[in-house]
Amino acid sequence: MVRKIISLFNNKGGVGKTTTIWYLGVSLAAAGKKVLLVDFDPQCNLSVAIIGYDEFAGYLEASKTHPFGKTIRAYAQPYSQQMPTSVQIYLAQPKYQGTHLNLDIIPGDFWLNNFADYLNVGNDVISGSGLYRFLVPQTLVDETEKKYQKQYDYVLIDLPPSFNTLVRSALYCSDYFLVPCTPDLFSAYCIGLIGEVLPSFIDDWNQGRNRFNKSNPYDPLIPSKGQPKFGGWIFNGFDTRKPSGSNISQETGADKAQLDRILEIVKNQLIPRLKENIREYNCVPQFVTEQPIAKIEDLNVMAPDSLVQNVPIKYLSKEKPTRDSLVRGAWSSNQKELMSDMDKEYDCLAQYIIKNA
Repeated sequence: MVRKIISLFNNKGGVGKTTTIWYLGVSLAAAGKKVLLVDFDPQCNLSVAIIGYDEFAGYLEASKTHPFGKTIRAYAQPYSQQMPTSVQIYLAQPKYQGTHLNLDIIPGDFWLNNFADYLNVGNDVISGSGLYRFLVPQTLVDETEKKYQKQYDYVLIDLPPSFNTLVRSALYCSDYFLVPCTPDLFSAYCIGLIGEVLPSFIDDWNQGRNRFNKSNPYDPLIPSKGQPKFGGWIFNGFDTRKPSGSNISQETGADKAQLDRILEIVKNQLIPRLKENIREYNCVPQFVTEQPIAKIEDLNVMAPDSLVQNVPIKYLSKEKPTRDSLVRGAWSSNQKELMSDMDKEYDCLAQYIIKNA
């Protein structure tokens, strides 16, 4: 199959980007796909969650032999600044009980804040003179496959809660983008805002690409980039209850109202704006509707345990809770059932990606 690059982003923080990208990556790997995760968020939450703080701190350490550490910085800084130092690429391979999870991660770096400031939309993108600086995620993946002699099926990119240059860079490199949302007003507002902001991103790219192509008519990469497609949105962090006399759980009143609000915005604002304002390619595939492509219930105490233990939810029920005082050091049957249900939801999301992306 042809490798697909998928970014997860939302201008709002706390919507579950990191947990979604981690658990989705594990589900794709469990389905037999080769997966690469790229931590392109300066907060580095994905790196800490997956490989643990102590190991991640080791990747950050600089030395004479590794002047930029062993993170994404080791590739991005020499590449983007055309430094004489040869670029380096390092992978971390998460394990569970000594077994590789069939996915790799390129650790993030707090230095990405500086990299975001270094990228300049006017000088690099609109002028067409620095488009390749905005393609660091793409070239990084290409070179990673060459160095490690791997061929990934899916590359998932974690991004900061922003519309900054890092987000632009990842979107320009992506085949699809997914938008996690939570049941709150600002999350609903932000998903509507994408319909206004993304078309301007694409307009800037197209201006620069046209200028670039005049002097580089045979470039193999630039013409195919800058065409991210909306792959759908994910509803995260809501509560459910079973109405009296029913065995089917439903969102609570407030969360249901926010779900309806997001549905309305996706249907009447996001999708129409993307279709109307991006004419160069089909930004909204036919398989996408206003309905969420996954609904991930609030994991309450389980998500923190997953992060602390660096164990994805698919395998968390086999571990003890981090806090011994919780249910006498064991998961309750309700918690195990919720973990199983949520894992199935991530597996369904993975199958959605496999079928459509």
